[in-house]
Amino acid sequence: MKLDASREAFARGMWAEGLVAALATLAVAWPLTDLLRENSWITPAVLLVALVALSGAILRTLDVPPSIVSIVQLVLGLVGLTQVYLRDTLWSGFVPTGGTLALAGELLREAGTVLQTYAAPAPTTDGVAFLVVSLMTLTAVSVDSMGVTGRAPASAGIPLAAGFLVSVSNSGQAMEPWYFAAVAVLWLVMLAQQGHRVLAGWPSANRREARGSDDVNASVPTYRGLSQVLGALALVLAVVGAALIPHLPPTFLGDGLARSPEARSAGGDSAQVAFTETMDPSRDLRNQSRAPVLTYRTSATRLEPLRVTATERWEDGRWVAPDRPTSNLLPVDAPFPRPAGLDEAVETQQQQITVSGNALDLPHLAAPSPLVSLQLPQGSAYRYDPTDATVLLQAPAQQYTATYLTVAGGGDLPAGVGETPADPSQFDDELLEVDPVSEDAVAALADEVVGGTTNALQAAILIQNHLRSAPYQYSLTLAPAAEADSDDPIGGFLETRQGYCVQFATAMVMMARSEGIPARMAVGFLPGEIQVDGSRRVVASDAHTWPELWISGMGWTRFEPTPGIRSEAPPAYARTPANTGDVAPTTATVTQPVEPTTAAEPQAPQEEDRGIDLWPVVSRTLLLVLVLAALMTLVPLAGRRYREELLRTARTPAEKVEGQWLLLVRSLGDLGVDRPPSRSPREMRRFYKEKTVMRSEGEEALGRITSTLERSRYAAPDHLDDSAATDMGHDVRTVVEQVRETTPWNIRANAALLPQSGLAGVRAWVRGVFRRR
Repeated sequence: MKLDASREAFARGMWAEGLVAALATLAVAWPLTDLLRENSWITPAVLLVALVALSGAILRTLDVPPSIVSIVQLVLGLVGLTQVYLRDTLWSGFVPTGGTLALAGELLREAGTVLQTYAAPAPTTDGVAFLVVSLMTLTAVSVDSMGVTGRAPASAGIPLAAGFLVSVSNSGQAMEPWYFAAVAVLWLVMLAQQGHRVLAGWPSANRREARGSDDVNASVPTYRGLSQVLGALALVLAVVGAALIPHLPPTFLGDGLARSPEARSAGGDSAQVAFTETMDPSRDLRNQSRAPVLTYRTSATRLEPLRVTATERWEDGRWVAPDRPTSNLLPVDAPFPRPAGLDEAVETQQQQITVSGNALDLPHLAAPSPLVSLQLPQGSAYRYDPTDATVLLQAPAQQYTATYLTVAGGGDLPAGVGETPADPSQFDDELLEVDPVSEDAVAALADEVVGGTTNALQAAILIQNHLRSAPYQYSLTLAPAAEADSDDPIGGFLETRQGYCVQFATAMVMMARSEGIPARMAVGFLPGEIQVDGSRRVVASDAHTWPELWISGMGWTRFEPTPGIRSEAPPAYARTPANTGDVAPTTATVTQPVEPTTAAEPQAPQEEDRGIDLWPVVSRTLLLVLVLAALMTLVPLAGRRYREELLRTARTPAEKVEGQWLLLVRSLGDLGVDRPPSRSPREMRRFYKEKTVMRSEGEEALGRITSTLERSRYAAPDHLDDSAATDMGHDVRTVVEQVRETTPWNIRANAALLPQSGLAGVRAWVRGVFRRR
């Protein structure tokens, strides 16, 4: 008997099912190993998931009610989180304080900043680890509560799928099949475990089943083997189909393709850009379409504009797209040469962007410059023009990864950078030509701004700072005087000091050339807006132009003379002339750049503040989780109290028996079994046998229950004692357990999370409150 009781207790604990649920939760987090650089989150996550699984198995073995099991698991998970990440804020090492919540909020804000700033793989800070482990702990509680304690593994697929999709949809790449296979196989094992329990108990060996019009004692054939084969075939077809069927990158769903019809035509007219042909982005700057031209992620903390092409040709008052003889291009997919003129003493570091959606027409490609490497999908290729550092795609590439160089650290440069004047014989004449119409005005202003400075880098910074200072103003509308003087657009801009990026970049190019510094104009895009999932979206109105000047020791170097929100801050090396060792001339125009403050041009948010935008989303999500957890806790507790209503007040053996019978009726009602008509106990037993499916043990237990109920109602009171009610309680649990095993999963899930008895108990409590008033 003791051995049978031990086996029954072990089976009630569902240890094997709990183990599979824990493994499924961990499999959901497998893709995170590619999204995060360090794996410091793995050990705490495994320990807390194991804690949830082990506590659930022990509590079920002890026959603790399902709602209490879930509550204890949630509490233990929260305690584990506080011990691992918030221990220093706990009073006496266990009790949370106000500092606990404050630190938790700080960690979540830090996680939001990291996830919005970095592309995969992102650094695993304490905040990121806290967020990941918290979500895994909540997922473990949900999966174990629904799939094991609630005996509804099909519904446990919901939290598994939610966590899994969050992991794979942020990788920027198509889903790896083994990630899906691991979660799918473990979920199918959970279903198979539940199916084994149900099929093993149906039909009973001694149950009479109906076949046709006859009531015969016949066994029902098993379809367990067939169902297992079909499940395995479905899994194989799903994996193979996912690999063969063309599909969009998973990050597109988060980028708006599922919400915005306009975004579905990313390659259509709404996403076209015209500056690559006209070298003037004015039409694109006024474009109100939000269709993405480019969607990407980056590992860089200091963002760079995305360069498409450049030109040195200025003809008839406008920039002209360059001619590209094939002879100037490197062979297909040739490695990128080291940037010309870049001194080895200049400390650089490599950064990377991963593009998941590209709507630019061939042959254009957008990426920060200078490039180190370019990875294109199979079937695509590129050629490189070293004369102006432009990449030309040879076939469409919706996705690509580009690695590029930036000046390391705070932009500090070695001594001597910019001191050697450019040798005109080494450059095309066009790189030093100044617009003849405005040459005098350009030269006069350049001499005033630069003064006696001979260092090219310092001179460039002075020109840049002058154009970024007041009274220059950014505006898509040119002043009337400048528009009227179409023969001299540069002179008109310098007089009115109002324009957009083309005017500012052109003015700096011409002023630099006037000082003997080779210069050209580059066109491309600003870095775009960050999205909720951490990616960045570039639209047509993010088009931008900027000057590139030849600086000895650095080669072709980017500057940013355009003020306001329509441009990024100047590069670190171009923010002060102090790093060249020369002294800036003291002229009225040489000042620290002052951004124009107009109502139409609000200041751009600082880089470190961008991650805070995620906090409202995270806080609302956590609040929703807490509300759902409260409902999952309160309603089952109310149901248990309602089912045991008579047992709590029973004093005599007869009252306790009636209490056990009410517990049976209301428990089976939660499982979808109608309440029996108020007839004799034997008729009620017959009703339950017709409405339920049980094994022989259950039927025998039901028989003993009705016999005890008969004796309680019709026999003399002294025929009963407390042991009768106790034995009846064991039989009630047996019947309810066997009926639950053969009940559909959705009804079982509802009985565990939102039982009818719980709702009835809540209604009874509300009515009682109003009666007392």
